[in-house]
Amino acid sequence: MRKFLLSIALVTTLTGIAVAQQAGGGRGTAPETQMTRQLKPGFFLITGGGANTAVRVTPDGLIVVDTKNPSTETNNIFAALNTQLKMISPLPVKYILNTHHHPDHTGNNGALVDLGAKVVGLEALKANMAADPRTAQITGRPTETFAKDYVLKFGGVQVDAHHLGNAHTNDDTVVYFPDLKIAMISDTVTDTNPVVDWANGGSVLGWKASLEAILKLDFETAIPGRGEPRPKADVAAFKTKIDSVIDRGNAAIKAGATKDTFMTQVKIDDLGWMEQKAFFDGLYDELTKR
Repeated sequence: MRKFLLSIALVTTLTGIAVAQQAGGGRGTAPETQMTRQLKPGFFLITGGGANTAVRVTPDGLIVVDTKNPSTETNNIFAALNTQLKMISPLPVKYILNTHHHPDHTGNNGALVDLGAKVVGLEALKANMAADPRTAQITGRPTETFAKDYVLKFGGVQVDAHHLGNAHTNDDTVVYFPDLKIAMISDTVTDTNPVVDWANGGSVLGWKASLEAILKLDFETAIPGRGEPRPKADVAAFKTKIDSVIDRGNAAIKAGATKDTFMTQVKIDDLGWMEQKAFFDGLYDELTKR
């Protein structure tokens, strides 16, 4: 029976509210059923209820990456998440890593800490959780921190965490599973426009450098913050889009674009992105170093 459960998609009837982490506002709310599927032996992906959650199973317990939206009075997202975890394995969660501090990635850290888990995270992530009004009330901040790189060896497996530059935030953390060639790259790749949390150190120029560093890792599968796992080629393709908008932005400024006209002078229709003034205002400021 257990073997059967691990080989199929695992669905819970409990639902969560999907509240996005975008700076200055969210994508709205919608009910999402949490679902689990096995990507590789001992590695599972839980979707819905917030950001993607990865689970690495070891003989000594579970390593979890990202813990979805906080629970509310009407939507017990943690109960749904915990149901999925128990269906994957009866072993407890021993370690939590977060790919950045936004609430859809850290929302149930505290509930898992109460069950015995330990949170390991970037120093900047801990600081941002405390300072950002969206996460200041979320419990389960890292109790073991690192400045840039961290290697977790537990239960016979190795998990690497790297801060490869400021992109979506200044606490972006790539969680890399070298034996499986899987990288959790969070919101550094999206299906739409890049979302930059300028208030928390996000940077389009940093995004370019971050993706360049990510692509140097030996991985085959990238797991974004939301959406489907994708091959390494898709990460390279997204970097090409970032490169293009930076190059076109520089050209527009050289041609005399002002902040007010900048968005209209940068071609993006071939990138599949929408015109979003906040993004172009921030990019203009970066490119002109304002």
